[in-house]
Amino acid sequence: MIEPGKLILVTGATGYVGRHLIPHLLAKGYRLRCLAHNPQRLKDLAWISYVEIVTGDAVQLETLDRALEGVSTAYYLIHSMASGQRYSERDLAAARNFAEAAARASVEHIIYLGGLADLGPNIGLHMLSRIQTGEVLRQGSTPVTEFRASVIIGPGSISFEMIRYLTEQFPLLLGPRWLHNHVQPIAIRNVLDYLLTALEHPAGQSMVYEIGGPDLMTYAETMLVYAKLRGLKRRLLVIPGIPLALMAFFVEKLTPVPSSIASPLIDSLRGNSVVRNDAARRDFTHIRLLDYQTAVEAALSKLTPGYVEPAVHEVAHSVIITKHEGFFIDHRQTSLDLLPEAVFQAFTGLGGKCGWMYLNGVWQLRGWLDRLFGGPGMRGRKDDDRLEVGAIVDFYTVETLEPGRMMCLRADLIAPGAGWMAWRVKPRDEGGVTLSQTAYFAPKGLTGFLYWYLLSPIHRLVFAGLLKRIARQADKIQHLMHSKDPGQREEEGTR
Repeated sequence: MIEPGKLILVTGATGYVGRHLIPHLLAKGYRLRCLAHNPQRLKDLAWISYVEIVTGDAVQLETLDRALEGVSTAYYLIHSMASGQRYSERDLAAARNFAEAAARASVEHIIYLGGLADLGPNIGLHMLSRIQTGEVLRQGSTPVTEFRASVIIGPGSISFEMIRYLTEQFPLLLGPRWLHNHVQPIAIRNVLDYLLTALEHPAGQSMVYEIGGPDLMTYAETMLVYAKLRGLKRRLLVIPGIPLALMAFFVEKLTPVPSSIASPLIDSLRGNSVVRNDAARRDFTHIRLLDYQTAVEAALSKLTPGYVEPAVHEVAHSVIITKHEGFFIDHRQTSLDLLPEAVFQAFTGLGGKCGWMYLNGVWQLRGWLDRLFGGPGMRGRKDDDRLEVGAIVDFYTVETLEPGRMMCLRADLIAPGAGWMAWRVKPRDEGGVTLSQTAYFAPKGLTGFLYWYLLSPIHRLVFAGLLKRIARQADKIQHLMHSKDPGQREEEGTR
């Protein structure tokens, strides 16, 4: 068992599994160092100040010595799938470099998360690369614990997001024959259980463990069960011979997965992903495996803005419109030379008698239509300036309120999905603040997607104008604050 005071390296810290693993390691008291190709993607995560960050790339051998210095155990969570057609070569080169550098640094243990697939003529290049990466790591002198995981289920997992977005949008699920291949989907919680428990296992020799959930199902069944849990009626139609490039094209257009990742990932589904060796259940008897339905329900329970990774709404671009973790997201931000309390007061003053500052008639029309179809419509808000969680703001309810920092409103409108609006004010190191405004919409079924697409031109117009008017209102509030005596400003700043 590794002592909590020893240093652990997590590679691939910006990836899906790495971002989820690190908080659990910190909670157990381990000292952490993270190797990241682009550390900027980590800067807004809650745990960033508790870990050491090293910038590097495993393909470049010279960057690994510093990362591995003094390390007892290293998590290897690296893959190059998004780097282009020669990603397999990069994967193997990175593994060779890492094994060499780990031996040089006297690392005691490497824990590697790979992929589970049947070796044979139908294995895809991506899965073959994952298996070969483990083989290369084991050629070094450092003992390696390799986990070969089946499809991982959790919000943000590429495989799960493909299941989610495709099933939501297509009443008739079209796909090739491999939809009848078998898989044992595993919850992200169980993947983390295995990775964390491996720290406590002696690393005297290398081991390979195949890990999957308790349910043996076809790829088609993963989509049909998801649909049932969402209350969607879906049917399956197998069409042989669909070109891989065409499938990757549609996945890129309809899901958050880019074609550079979609293509090798879809290709890897040509074979089964089934546990053939039960060594993991023998050696990790305390891990309670979640069934597929429970794993999906756990993922769907996080379909609220509070669970969306901070990196999505803390971006350098002034506008980003994207699909992520079951949401359509319209994020806008602007830099202001204003006080945080003035900006906070501006966006918390929205609604009610003050209206919505920009195209208020459009907001009123939306409320009228909602009332027409049996929804709450525009309910106004209390006359005082104070807000609290649960308060009504027209057709929204205050879901989250952090005084001086942010407000998130949940839409109570009748719509084919769930919606939120959130505003954040963040001081800048150079002075002033960044004001961000984010609209979230979690569509349900094809109707929800069409609803968002049809209203997108109006949304973009309204959201862009609203952010500018909030900034203008904040400027007016600051001028009024400066015209008052210090005692009045302090009192208003605490509201």
